[in-house]
Amino acid sequence: MPKYFHELTIEEMFEHHDHTYMMADDNRAYVNGKKEREILEDKVKSSGGWTEELVNKYNKFAPNDSMFQKDWKWMQEINK
Repeated sequence: MPKYFHELTIEEMFEHHDHTYMMADDNRAYVNGKKEREILEDKVKSSGGWTEELVNKYNKFAPNDSMFQKDWKWMQEINK
């Protein structure tokens, strides 16, 4: 049975999210990706926020490029 994005687990969201949506030429892809990102961020926030474990899971599915990967150490620095 198909699920809507907001019904996915956090890890499933990481896997199915269009990590490169901001590069899309098609505005619909950009809008959909941005909405997915908002849903994903809300779900992470409601589960207690970003942890090193979540960052590692996210990076497992994000393209292997520093532009799309999250940096746990940097996230810690900006949240001090």
